[in-house]
Amino acid sequence: MGLAQPAAPPRPAPELAQIKFFAGTWSCEGNVPASPMAPARKTRTTVAVHADLGGFWYSGTVREEKTAENPHPISGMFHETYDPANKQFMMLWVDNMGGWATETSSGWDGDKIVYTGEGVMAGQKIPGRDTFVKKGPAELIHTAEMSMNGQWMTMVEESCKKAPPPPAAKK
Repeated sequence: MGLAQPAAPPRPAPELAQIKFFAGTWSCEGNVPASPMAPARKTRTTVAVHADLGGFWYSGTVREEKTAENPHPISGMFHETYDPANKQFMMLWVDNMGGWATETSSGWDGDKIVYTGEGVMAGQKIPGRDTFVKKGPAELIHTAEMSMNGQWMTMVEESCKKAPPPPAAKK
C-alpha cells in the first residue's frame, strides 16, 4: 500500500534562509588547545557548504590540513536543516575518526548561533556545543566545545573567511 501523494510537493522551510550565510567555501585558521586527547597545535581547515536535497538541507565537508604537528587530520561531513515540527535548526555530523553528533539550535541571536547536542567520540557519549559568530558578510569565528565531567572545554577556536563566489560563466 503506497502513501497518498500530496497535491503539491513540499517546500523547504523559509527559516532555512537564515543559514544560507554558511553556503560557500571557507578557509579557517585556528588553535586547538591542549587536551587529554592531544597537545596544543595550530589548525587549518577548508569547509565547503552548499544547498542540497531539493533545498531542504545544507550539506558540507570539513577537511583539516595534514601537517607535522597534525599527522591525523579530521575530516567530516555535516548536514543542517530546519525542523518545523520542533521549531529549531538541526545539524548532523560524521567524521573519519568514527565520531558522530546531532545538535540543535533555536537560531541566530544577533550575530551568534549556538548549536548544542550530543555526540559519540572514541566510544563515549559526550555533550557538544558549536558556536558561530558572524564577523562580517564573509567572515566568522567558530568555537567547538565538549563537556567532560561537567566542564566545558574548547576543542578548537578558528577564524574563517569565505572565498568570493566564482565569476559567472559568460554566455
